[in-house]
Amino acid sequence: MSVVTIDCFGNSLVKERGVVRRVLLVLLLLWVQGVAAVESPRLMLERVAGQMLAALSAREAELRADPHRLHLLVEELLVPHVALELVARRVLGKEWRRASREQRERFAREFKEMLIRFYSSALLEYAGFRFRFHPVRLKEGQRRAVVRSEVMRGGGPPHSVNYSVVLRNGEWQVYDVTIDGVSVVVTYRSSFAEEIRHGGLDALLERMARWNRERR
Repeated sequence: MSVVTIDCFGNSLVKERGVVRRVLLVLLLLWVQGVAAVESPRLMLERVAGQMLAALSAREAELRADPHRLHLLVEELLVPHVALELVARRVLGKEWRRASREQRERFAREFKEMLIRFYSSALLEYAGFRFRFHPVRLKEGQRRAVVRSEVMRGGGPPHSVNYSVVLRNGEWQVYDVTIDGVSVVVTYRSSFAEEIRHGGLDALLERMARWNRERR
């Protein structure tokens, strides 16, 4: 049975179970649509790889002649799909917990610049290559996955390139890349740990900043 009340403006306010059910149904449909709209990690990687390779194919001479434009392209198309803070934490390892907030922010900023240059160099090497991404089966609620792929060129043997991805804010982001069994995160972590043991974190940050300045 409906309950009718009158508010101070003289309007009828109808409160009934049917109204509540309809509101809940609308909210549920909106939530389901939001979940369904999440792009799969495989499709995300295929789309981004396609955009990058298409841009390289159309502007290869220009991008090779002007690395700054290539860096801007990588930052525009690729960086938004990288979980930068997670990558920085994993690379720095136990040193991340020991670092001050200022050191963490500086490391994340300098490491982002290093990644842009790393991916820019890799992109030029992969000009003319073909990517094949394998299907990924995700369980309900799964928030991490590995997307396996192969990179091929001509009749040469394929290279294995696997992407570790995490679901954040409704989007899949990459937090590690393994090339022919070699993890980018582990490689950087080993190198940085050695430098930190010899000179400390601040010395590493200075060296990263100098390395980035020399390549701008």
